Amino acid sequence: MARTADPTVHETLLEAARVEFARMGLERAKVEDMARRAGISKGAFYLHFRTKEDAFREILQRFLGALEEHARQRQEAECRFEEALRASGGGDLEKALEFECQADAELLEILWRNRQILAAVDSAGGNSTRLVGDFRRRIRAMVADRITRKQAEGRLRRDVDPEVVADAIVGSYETFGRRMVEMRERPDLPAWARSLLVLIYEGVLDRQAARGAHPRPQAGEGRAG
Repeated sequence: MARTADPTVHETLLEAARVEFARMGLERAKVEDMARRAGISKGAFYLHFRTKEDAFREILQRFLGALEEHARQRQEAECRFEEALRASGGGDLEKALEFECQADAELLEILWRNRQILAAVDSAGGNSTRLVGDFRRRIRAMVADRITRKQAEGRLRRDVDPEVVADAIVGSYETFGRRMVEMRERPDLPAWARSLLVLIYEGVLDRQAARGAHPRPQAGEGRAG
């Protein structure tokens, strides 16, 4: 009778593979090292994955799925927040900035927890490159749609291209992720999020619409608005 794969071992093996891919890269990582780290035999590895590339693909898919789910939930939460702000009279840019800062700090936390994956993605190539490319296009479209909606509502200036803004935002977070790979200590993620948001607000905010509702910078911070 053929043996069946233990789901508990599957998760342990995925974590072991994650460490080996981060340590050695996809090409040099060895199945026997993953199995040893997971406390199983090399033969048992193949009950769960046909190849080490299959293990990496599952890790990457889970990571990208978590990022995309966060993006969807963020968008839904932002819509609810904006509705509540309008119901209360609106016009509080500082509250909007703090809301987005918290949401984006959560995104950075996902990147930080998965920085081992980021270390291996660039060298993976093949199907992994396609997965990342498709993910990037979906996220860019989501961000561009959100910018377009805010422009139509008169909240953001209309003389900037939403696609360019989306490129700037997505590219910034990709850069943050690559910086994390080289870091041993967890950075101040809320500060990173706020710095980027202040830059974005400075560039795309409709100043006439937001007049009288600019967030006041804290000591040592840049002006937001």
